[in-house]
Amino acid sequence: MRICVLTIAVLTWGVGGMGNSAALAQGTARQGVISGRVTDQSTGLPVPFSAVVVTGTNLGATTNDSGAYTIRSVPAGTHQLRANRVGYGPAVRTVAVVGGETVTADFVISHVPFVLEEVVTTATGEQRTRELGNTVAKVDAAKIVEAAPISNMQDLLNSRVSGVTLIQQNGTVGAGSRVRIRGLSSASLSNDPLVYVDGIKVETGSPTLDGTVYIGGGHPSFLNDISPDEIEDIEIVKGPSASTLYGTQAANGVIRITTKRARPGRAQWSLFDEEGINRDVTAYPGQYYSQGTDRVTGATRQCLPWQQVQNQCTISQLFSRNLFRDAGSSPLATGSRASRGLQINGGSEQVRYFISGSIDHENGTLRMPQMEQDFLKTERGVSILPEEQLHPNELQRVNLRSNVGALLSNNVDVSISAGLVNSDNRLPQTGDNTQGILGAALFGTANPAKASNPWGFARPAEGFSDVIYRRDSRFTNSLQTNWRPLSFISVRGVVGLDYLQYQDEASNAAGQGCAICGLNRQGLRTINKFTSAKYTADVGATVTRQLTRRIESKTSIGGQFIRDRLDGTLNTANVFPPGITRIDAGAIKTSGERTTESNTLGQYVEQQFGLDQRLFITGALRYDQNSAFGKKNRSAQYPKISGSYVVFEQGRGFARVLDELRLRSAYGVSGQQPGPTDALRYLSPITSSVLGGDVAAVTLAGLGNESLKPERSQEFEGGFDAGFFHSRANLQLTYYNKRTTDALISRVLPGSLGATVSRIENIGVVSNKGLEASLNSRVVDKQRVALDVNLELSRNANKLVDLGGLPPITGFGYQNRAGYPLFGLWWPQMQSYNDANNNGIIEPSEVKVSDSPLFGGPSVPTRTLSISPTLTLFKRITVSGLLDRRAGFANLNANEWFQCVPTQNCRAINDPKAPLIDQARAIAGGNGIGAYLEDASFWKLREMSASYSIPERYIARVGAHTAVLRLTARNLGTWSKFGSWDPEIATQGNDAAVYNFVQLAPPRIWTLRLNLGF
Repeated sequence: MRICVLTIAVLTWGVGGMGNSAALAQGTARQGVISGRVTDQSTGLPVPFSAVVVTGTNLGATTNDSGAYTIRSVPAGTHQLRANRVGYGPAVRTVAVVGGETVTADFVISHVPFVLEEVVTTATGEQRTRELGNTVAKVDAAKIVEAAPISNMQDLLNSRVSGVTLIQQNGTVGAGSRVRIRGLSSASLSNDPLVYVDGIKVETGSPTLDGTVYIGGGHPSFLNDISPDEIEDIEIVKGPSASTLYGTQAANGVIRITTKRARPGRAQWSLFDEEGINRDVTAYPGQYYSQGTDRVTGATRQCLPWQQVQNQCTISQLFSRNLFRDAGSSPLATGSRASRGLQINGGSEQVRYFISGSIDHENGTLRMPQMEQDFLKTERGVSILPEEQLHPNELQRVNLRSNVGALLSNNVDVSISAGLVNSDNRLPQTGDNTQGILGAALFGTANPAKASNPWGFARPAEGFSDVIYRRDSRFTNSLQTNWRPLSFISVRGVVGLDYLQYQDEASNAAGQGCAICGLNRQGLRTINKFTSAKYTADVGATVTRQLTRRIESKTSIGGQFIRDRLDGTLNTANVFPPGITRIDAGAIKTSGERTTESNTLGQYVEQQFGLDQRLFITGALRYDQNSAFGKKNRSAQYPKISGSYVVFEQGRGFARVLDELRLRSAYGVSGQQPGPTDALRYLSPITSSVLGGDVAAVTLAGLGNESLKPERSQEFEGGFDAGFFHSRANLQLTYYNKRTTDALISRVLPGSLGATVSRIENIGVVSNKGLEASLNSRVVDKQRVALDVNLELSRNANKLVDLGGLPPITGFGYQNRAGYPLFGLWWPQMQSYNDANNNGIIEPSEVKVSDSPLFGGPSVPTRTLSISPTLTLFKRITVSGLLDRRAGFANLNANEWFQCVPTQNCRAINDPKAPLIDQARAIAGGNGIGAYLEDASFWKLREMSASYSIPERYIARVGAHTAVLRLTARNLGTWSKFGSWDPEIATQGNDAAVYNFVQLAPPRIWTLRLNLGF
């Protein structure tokens, strides 16, 4: 109830200064209207979508297609107006409003390459960046999609913003990526950011595919359900210093996505058609086999060089082949992609609409090898194989959206956003998997005696026969309203639901599939259905008052309710009769249910004071109650304070070089809730055997923790924004220091307690410190030539400070150890080698391996750099690119290790002419897998694009007024010292157990797209 009292007090204070009711009525009667036009200084043409606001109030308007705007209900008196538009410098003018009359205020604004001041959306509503003490990164999605090869949300976010890192899983069509903002903060919870679409929280996770739907690692991300073509812009709140008012769950940052808004004016139609191909150009390694004769038995066997020098055998011949390159055995082919869409935008000032629809279809680069097709046709006695087995990787998606806005009165507007997605994603068997398609080839053999079946593990025919789908259907809808009862009061409300149904399916007919995978060969059918529902209700009010001629006050209060619920049913059947795969036909059936729910109720208050529109001081507090907290800690408070000071602007700088400068700093706290059942003591059902019979029983599944609290992240950030050379360049520099306390750690319990193995406790401390820089520059600015260059740089230092006295938490190749990065890589490593007898062969006695695991490096990049140049010629031709650098992290080259050690088919272990270092690692890998722990730093040329705006005289005959033809390419090159094909791949797709193992590399993609506007 504490926050309720505070809220009432703030409301009383905010309204109490308005004067008595008579004065209020008189002020309401003395209101006028401001109208005018915004035009371009150089061309005189109207500038649509410009924001014109009355400084010191909540009043404003957006210009229409003719550049006109109207602001109603403006109190009589003198007011300052401010006009802003992306790509233009701001303009300010003063007007005198007379009650009952209309005053005209026109603006002429100048085009500039870059601007420092923008309008962004915060938890309290829209604010100018000059008022914020923290950074909010803004991605102009609509502009990027027009110019770059963007097919999903990951492409749109990747390498666009400093401090935001996307870590890919593999190159499978539909595969997801992890999004990490300012490092890792939690050892037990998700490190994913919170995502909002049009004001409501949405599901963007990447649920794993386990059990009978396991595909070897990697999984699709629901973030990619959102079509980039529907997005207007993306705003990224990077840490607790900025995300305080988003409350619990916002400690990892917040991504706010705004879909395209309805604009008044005549109906505008936009169509696009995109066609492309995918090609895997990776140089996958071949297979080697050193054949020889045993010196004791005389039998033919594999004889390795070091075995020969130790007189165990005699080498007769070295065989090699590459199952990826041989026409009959290669599982690789050229994939295809196609995307088509239509958008309509228009309406009147009273009712506006945006409608869009798109269809995407993409086939991956895997295809059943010809020799495996022949094998299956003979085995099954058929002449045609199912398409879903021939091509196991496909994505089909339909996106529909309708956004409608209505002006119900002069001071009330409503907007409704509704999006529908249907997606079918067929996923192949790859990765850490006995029936993995790539592993079958990579770990095959060059032994000529096995030429007819050279594969490792299950042969590809079996992996291709196991069909896996993830299907999802999603409806995301929200209702937003704004009410301005008085010029200095605005009330906003948002309600919405993100409703997602997804289904993981596995299907494998009897007599098909993996012969070494348990019951798989006898038939398998799995249908796991899940329903995710995220409800959001958010309401807030802001009172803006001009306390004196120089001092402005802005008071905001609000409340938010969020409910997350997931229901699932899991059903699997094995052992089917021939030709039937209906789940009820299986002889062995298993089923289960899963339900989780969490609720958050939050309230906040924020107070801001502004001086001369240059100095802004803000303080805020959020109070949260959450169902996942323990009984003894049912609530959490998150404070915030920030400051922003505009030192100078609009060319009033020094030496005609520095013309804008803003200093800023912020401190804030946010949280991360425990798992929905972590605080609860609960039982799980089991089947127990009593007197030879099965009976229903229960067992203790969770010990619970009544004192459980959210992880608490507090962050300080400070920096500056500067503009140079008359807005031809701007620089944003930010330092941050984030410290997470009460980190949730799984404490192992002694068995003598007779309870669960472990329980979650708040005992850890994690630190993240870093530096971020963003530089935008117009290097060349001529009448016919313009060259822009954007640089995004970041550096992060992550450390687990304290584990509450617990020993290091260990897993497959990683440790969470105090003093080192979270999920750092730890393996026994090769310490030295020496060809002591100078025979050119490394022997086991000539290699030294550490006795225990050693730290090998962070598992996520700690240094990033992206370079994005854009060249414009004759205002019609645009060429752009994206070069990306990631450094300061390691990855385990498990591909080469598995070839050289368990399989022994790599060159290093078979060829006596192999470099000594390669031989040494192959020998050391038997006891020290860390011999293949490598620096994963890389450069990638992620994108290249060239577009041409076709002159109107050529397209007028088809009724179009704009036409743009664009040729793009993605994944054009990777440069790295990493020994395997792609240092970025993380097989399992999570923060723990990072290793690079037989996953597809991202394919090279070429697309041709035509955009038409009517």
